[in-house]
Amino acid sequence: MSSPGPTVVYVSLGPRRLAAAQRHSADLAAGGDRVLLVVTDRPEFVDAEPVAGVTVHRLASGHLPATLRAARRLLLRANGPLAGARLLIAGDVEATPIADAARRRFGKLDIRLEPSADPARRPAAADLAVVTPWYPSPNDPFAGAFVEAATATVADPDRRISILQNENWFYPGRDSAGSLLNVTVRREIQRSGGVVVTDTPIGELTRVVTPQTTKADYAGRARAQVAQLRAALPGGVIDAPLIHAHTGHYAGVVATELAREDARIIVTEHVTFLSDVLAQPAARKLYSRMVHRVDRLLCVGRALHDQLVTAYPSLTDKFLVVPNPVDFDRFEFRAQPPAEPLRLLYVGRMLEHKGVDTLLEAFAEIAREEPRATLTLVGSGPLEDRLRERIAELKLGDRVTQRPPVAPEHVGALMREHDVLVHASRVETFGMTIVEAVASGTPVLVAASEGPTETLEGLEGLAGVLFPVTEEPADIVTAYRSLRAAWGGLDLVTARKMLAGRYSREAVGAQLRAVYAEVMAEPQRVVEAAPEPERLPAPEPGADRIAVVAIEPPGNRNTRNFIKAARAQGYGVDLIALEPKRWPWYADDEGVKVYGVGSREDRRFSRRLERALVNTLPRRAIGFLRSRARRLASPKPEAVAINVAETHRSFARSFEKRMYLPWYQIVRPRILGRIARRDVLPKLDQKRIRHVVVHGPLGTTIGWELAKRLPGTPVTTDLTPPGERAKVR
Repeated sequence: MSSPGPTVVYVSLGPRRLAAAQRHSADLAAGGDRVLLVVTDRPEFVDAEPVAGVTVHRLASGHLPATLRAARRLLLRANGPLAGARLLIAGDVEATPIADAARRRFGKLDIRLEPSADPARRPAAADLAVVTPWYPSPNDPFAGAFVEAATATVADPDRRISILQNENWFYPGRDSAGSLLNVTVRREIQRSGGVVVTDTPIGELTRVVTPQTTKADYAGRARAQVAQLRAALPGGVIDAPLIHAHTGHYAGVVATELAREDARIIVTEHVTFLSDVLAQPAARKLYSRMVHRVDRLLCVGRALHDQLVTAYPSLTDKFLVVPNPVDFDRFEFRAQPPAEPLRLLYVGRMLEHKGVDTLLEAFAEIAREEPRATLTLVGSGPLEDRLRERIAELKLGDRVTQRPPVAPEHVGALMREHDVLVHASRVETFGMTIVEAVASGTPVLVAASEGPTETLEGLEGLAGVLFPVTEEPADIVTAYRSLRAAWGGLDLVTARKMLAGRYSREAVGAQLRAVYAEVMAEPQRVVEAAPEPERLPAPEPGADRIAVVAIEPPGNRNTRNFIKAARAQGYGVDLIALEPKRWPWYADDEGVKVYGVGSREDRRFSRRLERALVNTLPRRAIGFLRSRARRLASPKPEAVAINVAETHRSFARSFEKRMYLPWYQIVRPRILGRIARRDVLPKLDQKRIRHVVVHGPLGTTIGWELAKRLPGTPVTTDLTPPGERAKVR
């Protein structure tokens, strides 16, 4: 007699949501379901302990299309596992093509992206909304533990709290398979919602599936989070008078986009990659708009605070330092201090800047010196496979253990099972696990990046050893030897008391409550997108003028500085540029007249023909085909349309760069010169022009035209203001 088939089929075919697959499958089985878990043959499942009620079917990992074909052969047969199942879970983006095909094959089958007791439930109104990209979840119980801890410090029976998390589901999006995933995950979200709302001891928790390609920039990821959370919220608005967002980019941007007009917004900045965000123009624009809208921006460390003050000096009154809280009561202090630093532990993400690879190389040397030493690496991230391979190469499989992330409530026990916490992170804004280790009575060996240096101020020699930030394994080995030498003099009892005074729930919670009360008591801020630049007075009637030709200059900041200096000396300025809208600083400046030549250039027949044939007509045709493809049941035509659109964009850029522009750039200065001679130069008050400055090679012909019309007037590429030029001479 054959055994009954599964009631739930859980499919997870990518590498990024394996922990969620294991956790959800076990929970479904514990609830009485027979679960078939379909995964690839990754080490996480090969080595996993069997779970009662869960049957694991492993597909060969490799190229995604081949994996999808194998999954279809297994699952989409008329008498296959889905025929008698009540529920199909597509547990990651890579599984959504199977969900799409199953929806068409088994029309009555319930298909979801995550298990949910009430799939139709949506977030309720709250007194406090917490917005975050990270929060402990089935896929990573350690991620966002600091957000959970901070929210717990302000939890109150009389305060309704709504925690809104955009959970990023990453997938590769720049190939044909990525285009298919783009279509199928979007369709599944439209059908099933991609929203799970549950109750927690702190408040209502909403997790929103947010697909992200691994190559997306910061602004693109933020916009995706805004769009997905807006779709999940009733009315598309965060219905709370007070919002606390964790990380300015992304959650701060999300909060400012979706908040009620009267909402007060507080942001806590945690990230180590803020400089990378501000280096991308589109992301910096979003971040700046967020900073101007929020009421307070809290920083978990002094280094972040100083970075923001430097970036936004006019808004320093908004910036405060409020650290992450640590629940010291949850961390039982070990009964006996460790005898020797033999069992080394790392807890955190497996990321490049965390220095885990350097730590592993250092441990190889430590292991040679101390045969009893072991290392445990706890966490997940992009470096997992590389670390696994390197452990095998070093023949340290019996000395180094890799473990998945652990839930926050198990961190204390993990610390007590080891002798020393080792962190070699090159960038850290706070260092939560360092405080948790000391709270457990576990010494630390930590790289002295800005966050840990501040966190452990005054505790070196009591809690452990700090060593300079390094990428050299030998430096960590030297620090380990120093820790061994100082082992008997450590005083973790005193260290814990000192840290509790700074970072306990009570200490940090009091600070957060004070900020909340202060912000809610303040009058409503008048929100401005950005401060208005200082306006110089209009030049005197009849004042001398300077003509500035800036056609796509190599850097408009230099041009702007020159214009500012010239205006400060009383000159009026005639700015000849490609598009006036690219120089918005002078829209209301009576002393600067901006003349554009770009619109005339765009109307030339050769430009219009090139754009029509290479860009406009193909793009419209592809857009039409894609709109028709969206109506088809199969996702493949739309995926093909996306691939064709990407190919067209690449071709158009290549044609413009390699074929059209090399020719056009030769004749373009002459074309622009003719346009300026006909449409711009007659409008200038040429009798009052005393200097002509040309910034950028595309303006040379216009400069020559002005030189011919203004004999004796200096025409130069020197951006030194006239008065300063005289001083130099």
